[in-house]
Amino acid sequence: MKKYFYLFLISISLLISGCNNDDSSSDSSSTSVKVFTLSPVTNSKITGKVTFKKNEDGSTTVLLEINGSSTDVHPAFIYFNNVATGGEIAITLEPIDCDCESSSTIITTLDDGTPITYEQLLKFDGHIKIHQNEEHLEIIITQGNIGANAN
Repeated sequence: MKKYFYLFLISISLLISGCNNDDSSSDSSSTSVKVFTLSPVTNSKITGKVTFKKNEDGSTTVLLEINGSSTDVHPAFIYFNNVATGGEIAITLEPIDCDCESSSTIITTLDDGTPITYEQLLKFDGHIKIHQNEEHLEIIITQGNIGANAN
């Protein structure tokens, strides 16, 4: 139930910030939110998107949304490098709950404590992977390049 409440709050804040951006220049609104596509891996048929939203306090909200997931809770991570190269985990994200097929994480640092801003995330050499569940992290259900690696 808490997750629905938090999802509702995030939705309202995105709606309100979307309305506020209508009054500002188009350049400003286009730089405060960035969306990347997540593609299915192997036969998962699970698609999705990741949205980076710049917050007023300098943090970044990362909203993950997937379609067609199973009944598992899906761990999610931002990794270094592109999808083809692979890399180590850079940022641990909130797992996706199967009921709402979304999660939201507020980011100010990498997992090692290195600060990272919204602007740096948009240029980040990385990718996102969403896993089947905690017991089967080797199974990737959807993934996509972000930042400097996005097409």
